[in-house]
Amino acid sequence: MVNHTNILNVLDQIINETTSHIHDFTNSRHDFTRKRKLSASTVIKTILNMRSNSLNAELFDAFPEPNKQVSVSAFEQQKAKLIPACFEYIFHQFNRQTNNQQLLNHQYHVLAIDGSDFSLPWNPDSNYICDFSKHKPYCQMHVNALYDLLNNSYQDCVIQPKAKMNERDSVLTMMNRLPNNAIVIMDRGYPSFTLIENLNRHQGIYYVIRARLSGGCIKEIKELPASECDRQIKCRVTTSSRYYIEYKDKEKVHCINHHWHQYKAFRSRNTEDQRWDFGVFCTINFRACKFRIGTTKTGKPEWEVLITNLPKEQFLLSQMKRLYHLRWGIETAFSKLKYDLGTIQFHSKKDKFIEMELYANLIMYNVVSTIVNQAYVPQTNHCHWYTVNFKMATIIVRHYYRNNWQLKFRQLLVQIQGYLIPIRSGRKDKRKLRAKRAIDFVYRVA
Repeated sequence: MVNHTNILNVLDQIINETTSHIHDFTNSRHDFTRKRKLSASTVIKTILNMRSNSLNAELFDAFPEPNKQVSVSAFEQQKAKLIPACFEYIFHQFNRQTNNQQLLNHQYHVLAIDGSDFSLPWNPDSNYICDFSKHKPYCQMHVNALYDLLNNSYQDCVIQPKAKMNERDSVLTMMNRLPNNAIVIMDRGYPSFTLIENLNRHQGIYYVIRARLSGGCIKEIKELPASECDRQIKCRVTTSSRYYIEYKDKEKVHCINHHWHQYKAFRSRNTEDQRWDFGVFCTINFRACKFRIGTTKTGKPEWEVLITNLPKEQFLLSQMKRLYHLRWGIETAFSKLKYDLGTIQFHSKKDKFIEMELYANLIMYNVVSTIVNQAYVPQTNHCHWYTVNFKMATIIVRHYYRNNWQLKFRQLLVQIQGYLIPIRSGRKDKRKLRAKRAIDFVYRVA
């Protein structure tokens, strides 16, 4: 018989440990000192179980008995006593205690970093206001997430206002919290000399970054041959404009216009200087892998280039292609976070409440994903392999947790195994990108 870990009990233990020193996560030392119907643990569990309904409907689901009914006002007052760091603490504690991780080649953590936008209810006092059009301001935050591709779990998160987002800085923020022997995979938009050199100097961290064929800031990529190749590249970088102007025709040199050498106090977003953490001169080394991924509509070969510091002896060019393909897992994870767990529909317009709900949904994503990893999925002689339906698993897990059925964990696993969907590999569909606004509070499904 397989010994399963009761994940719901693990989550309960973490919440109980958090509430034992709840005053580390409240606005006042006097909060949650009286014995009330809505204790700190009850408020936390209620927020974790929220879906996409109106707040009244959510509270009715959480407290269905007439003598235990809770008003929206009472719940909001108790919730206001907490700070977002409470849910962030639970999020990191849960990741530490469910550390049964799969490793690539029994050695490497395979992680991906990417960002996604979340539209928020309008709040004139919000720090997340965007006004790119100068006519119709709206609220939107950009969530930079670190995702474990082999274990299907979020590991870290940096929240930024959409108007001030900087995905490269978010990588540098999360870099110091990465485990040893971590391979971090990133998409186009991340390559920069500062980021590459910071990762090069951080022991035990490897990176795989997709670069633009034009090279962007790295001119050497554009000069790669029109065939598959695997080369070591050295880039000489300087912040001295005088040196660049004098020697740019004699040697390959890149000039970074850092703010140290600028004389204008203010610049527009388009001419804003890049970040640079090193000296006036620096030589940056990396490996460039170019391979073919298909053919364009006109019949020309289609190429991709990856920038990495992985050793060539262990990771051949063919392996690099398969490794980068794993990055798509973070795209499907964002889709599940938004639409399966209901993170696109928040229950408040205040910034700190929205941040609480975001971390609560990250926690529940990891809870559901860890439970799904324990479920047994029988594979028969059908055309496709099968996996658990994540949306139904989310509904079932929240139902059990809301009703305090932690002791029925084996029954929960059996019930999840009843909802399977086929894995149709190789399917392609053009992404339909379109702007999406936040769903107003009065237009929620009953």
